[in-house]
Amino acid sequence: MAIALSFLLYKSLIGRSERRITERLSRLHSAGTLSETEYNQRLAHKLPTRSKGELVWLHAGTQTALRPAMELYARLAEDRPDIAGLITLGTGVAPPIGSLPDGCTITVAPEEGAGIIRRFMTHWDPDCLIWVGGKFRPALIQAAQERGVECLSIDAAKSTPILEVYQRIPGLRGAVLTSFDHVITANAAATLPWRRAGVDPEQIEALGLLEEGGIAPPYDEMELTRRVTEIGTRPVWFAAQVDEAEIGEVIRAHKRALRRAHRLLLILSLADPATKTNVMAQLEKAGLAVCGLHPDKAISEVAQVILVPHSSGGIWYRTAPVSFLGRSLTPAGGIDPYGAAAMGSAIVHGPYVSDFKAAYDSLSASKAARKVRDGYALGEEIEQLLSPDQAALMAQAAWDIASSGAEVTDRVADLVQDFLDLRERISA
Repeated sequence: MAIALSFLLYKSLIGRSERRITERLSRLHSAGTLSETEYNQRLAHKLPTRSKGELVWLHAGTQTALRPAMELYARLAEDRPDIAGLITLGTGVAPPIGSLPDGCTITVAPEEGAGIIRRFMTHWDPDCLIWVGGKFRPALIQAAQERGVECLSIDAAKSTPILEVYQRIPGLRGAVLTSFDHVITANAAATLPWRRAGVDPEQIEALGLLEEGGIAPPYDEMELTRRVTEIGTRPVWFAAQVDEAEIGEVIRAHKRALRRAHRLLLILSLADPATKTNVMAQLEKAGLAVCGLHPDKAISEVAQVILVPHSSGGIWYRTAPVSFLGRSLTPAGGIDPYGAAAMGSAIVHGPYVSDFKAAYDSLSASKAARKVRDGYALGEEIEQLLSPDQAALMAQAAWDIASSGAEVTDRVADLVQDFLDLRERISA
């Protein structure tokens, strides 16, 4: 494949730039504004170990592209469990807070130096590249193209098809855009820059944005059926990943709601399993009948609170029409709300959700989540949401938000499967 003249000019400019890049990063490192880890990642030194087998490389060009990219990898891994993931972060994109999807590594993207990129590509040897959110890096993308890596661009919120580097090289942007094998844009208008650059219209799809959404937590269908049968007609709510410091407020909420619904059952999971003994003592002291969930025993009719493992959240989001999401009544940052939304549970949360602010703002704007400040207000909300109609409206709104990007995610998953299957056949 012929290399565009603009690419050749750009490569000549960066070909001898590694020394200058190293000196610049060394100054930042010495000044304490660049960590040792980021210093090495940007120079493609001491990179994390690459897993064996296929590797999907996703790049988050903007902060709003990061979580959708993570969720996309998790979706791909559902279809291809042995696949590994690499997510690189563009300039100014902060690493994610919380856990990563299994099998996924996150690093800062390498600098635009020829030798640096060569080390990066040799080490990671990706099978396909999914660029999310624009802000393209010419040398990095061209290196992937040279290695025969299938390249896919997807629009995310607040993204535009611009270059991250500033270079007055005529035709460079167009050459970068035509390096992609497939493009998914937010709408028809967003296809215009790609068409003008000369990308084949058959390679462009205007499907919408790749957005943050819900990947439903896994659960055992037989276990779900069993527990729903045991609970029967009892009203139930779920308090998920609650901090020990929040337990007093959750107790207050449950006791208030019990005044209206005497058979009300609280399903409770803890943010830290090590606090279970202390939490059970607090619940018993408050006069509540509490027990842990036993794998071989039915849920007792007299139990008012059941402590369940954190890992079983999928079952209880599905069972309970309303869920309180913990780590939010104290300044702990909150938990990801999209699991509850994807399972069709109405959401109540406290004010401290800074780790997932955009997600909670989106759910609140759609009337899919309600904010409370203490246990008294939480109890009031639980009382109101015991009405099936109210909870159902919120749950539907939550599900709509969680599934809004499903078409784009499913289409990308199909494309990547095709890319990898073709690559596998060629290398066989």
